[in-house]
Amino acid sequence: MKDGRIAVIDGLRGIAIVMVVWLHVWGISWQSVVIPGINFSLQPIPEAGFIGVPLFFFISGFVLLLPFAHARLAGRTPPTWKHFYLRRGLKIVPSYLLVIAVLIAVGFQTYPNLGAALRDVAFHLLFIHNWFAATYESITVPLWSLGVEIQFYLLFPLLAIAFLRMPLVTTLAMVAIANGWRIWCLLSNHYFFEQRLAQLPAHLDFFAAGMLCAFVYAWIAVKRPALGERKAWFSLLMLAGFLGFWLLLSDCYAHRYDPEWAQPWNVQHRTLLAIAFFAMGIGALFAARPLQRALANPLLIFLAAISYNLYLWHLPIVLELRKHHIPPYATADPHNDPGWMLAFQFAALPLALAVAAIVTYGFEQPILRLGKRRRETRPTAVPIAPETLAET
Repeated sequence: MKDGRIAVIDGLRGIAIVMVVWLHVWGISWQSVVIPGINFSLQPIPEAGFIGVPLFFFISGFVLLLPFAHARLAGRTPPTWKHFYLRRGLKIVPSYLLVIAVLIAVGFQTYPNLGAALRDVAFHLLFIHNWFAATYESITVPLWSLGVEIQFYLLFPLLAIAFLRMPLVTTLAMVAIANGWRIWCLLSNHYFFEQRLAQLPAHLDFFAAGMLCAFVYAWIAVKRPALGERKAWFSLLMLAGFLGFWLLLSDCYAHRYDPEWAQPWNVQHRTLLAIAFFAMGIGALFAARPLQRALANPLLIFLAAISYNLYLWHLPIVLELRKHHIPPYATADPHNDPGWMLAFQFAALPLALAVAAIVTYGFEQPILRLGKRRRETRPTAVPIAPETLAET
C-alpha cells in the first residue's frame, strides 16, 4: 500500500487498461503477438480486450464500498456522502469535460447542425449519452462507460445501505437483475442489442462482485485476521481466478466468428467473469507476497495511476495517427506492410502514455490535491496483510 492505495487492486486496474488500450491499438495495426519459442499467442487479450471495462466496474464496486464496509464492521463513523460525491466528482468530471472540449474544438467530433451538437453535448454532460443509440458511442467511444459509472454512483447510497445489511441477498439480487436485463436484450429486437448491453443494469453483477470483495476483505481484516494469514489458500484462489479469467478470454476469442460475436457471449458469460474477478481480487489481497508483488509491479502501478486519462485519450490519439498516415506506410493497405504494423504501435503507445501522464499529473492530480486539502477527516481503514490501507 502506498499513498492510501491498495497495490494489488491497482495491479488489476493496470491489467484492465492494458486490455482496453491493446484492443484499440490492435484494431488499427492488426499486429499479433506470439511468444517465441513456445508458439503461445496472446491474441485473446486484445481481441477480447473489451472485457477490461467490466474489470474497471469490478474495481469501482470494491473501491466505493470498502470504506463503508470497514466503518460498519469496525464500529466507526463512515465517510459522509458529501465527501463521497466530492471525491468522485473531482476525480471524474474535470478530465471528462477536458476531453470533450478538446475533441470538439479540434474537430475530432463534428456535427451536421447546431441542434445535433447541443443534444450530444447535453446528453454527455448529464451522463445519459449511453441511453441513446445516436450518442452512446459519440465524441469518443470509451465515454459510454462513464455514463454507467455515474449512474451507478447515483444509486450507490441505496445499494450500499442494502449491501451492508444483507450482503449476500443484495449481491444475488444485483446478479439476477443483470442477467435478467441481458436475457431481455438477447430475446428482444437486436437492432439495439449492443447499445442495450451498454446500460447500467447489464453490468450490475460486476459492481456486485467488487462490493462483495470489499465486504469480505473488510470482514476478514476486522473480524477474522487469522484467516488472512492463510496465504497458500488465498494464493491458490488468486491463481484460480486468473486461470478462469484466461479461459474465459480464450473462449471469447474462440467465438469471434460467431454472428454478433461479443454480444451473445456477454449475455452468457458476464457473471462467470464477475466470479473470476472476485477470486482474483480477494485472493490477491491476502496472497503470498511474491504473488502480490508480481501483480503490483511498477509498470502496472504506473499504468493504474494514469489509467483514467489513458482510457479517455488513447483512442482519439490512435485514430488521428491512422488518419494522418503516421507513421507512413509503403503499401496501399498498411496491413500488408509488417513494418508499419509494428511501427504504428511504437508511435501510438508512447504518445498515448505521454498525453495521459501529462493530463494526470498536470491537470487531474492538482485538482484532487485541492479537494483533499478541503475534505473532511476520514477513518483509518483496513489492514492489508500486516500493513495498513488508508484511503481508496
